[in-house]
Amino acid sequence: MADDKVEDAGVNLTIVERLQRLEDIQDIIRLKARYTELADSSAEAPHTGEEIGGLFTEDAIFHIVPTGAPPLIGSAAVTERFNDATLYPYSYHLLGNPHIEVDGDSAKGRWHVVVALNRRDMGAMWTTAFYEDEFVRTASGWRIKSLRCTASAFAPFGQGW
Repeated sequence: MADDKVEDAGVNLTIVERLQRLEDIQDIIRLKARYTELADSSAEAPHTGEEIGGLFTEDAIFHIVPTGAPPLIGSAAVTERFNDATLYPYSYHLLGNPHIEVDGDSAKGRWHVVVALNRRDMGAMWTTAFYEDEFVRTASGWRIKSLRCTASAFAPFGQGW
């Protein structure tokens, strides 16, 4: 290519810009995968609040709807929530269908998720949901600025796990 510019979604990007965008998308996928790995819990491997909180910005918004619980504000609140090992004594996330749009140092992502969980107030259940997240690039790499998980279905699961 004479000028190394490529038309991509109506925008002229250099090969270097396209490569950076692909690397950013992969970094965000790894960040979200790490979140779900750390959010999974069992009696043998309870949540690790400090690690999870470290994936979020200091002013992050964490909202699980429609549980009725207010959003958590800040990485410290996320840490505190995940240090409560009794809330979800067991959870297992299966994440898929990533759709990520990067715009410089910010990005948006959407995923489908299926979660098997025990919740202390509801027992064992399956849930399906959508994650709609916002990310920002920081000096420490990509971090979650906003996590919104909207449940689309709940189903009880007999004896549980």
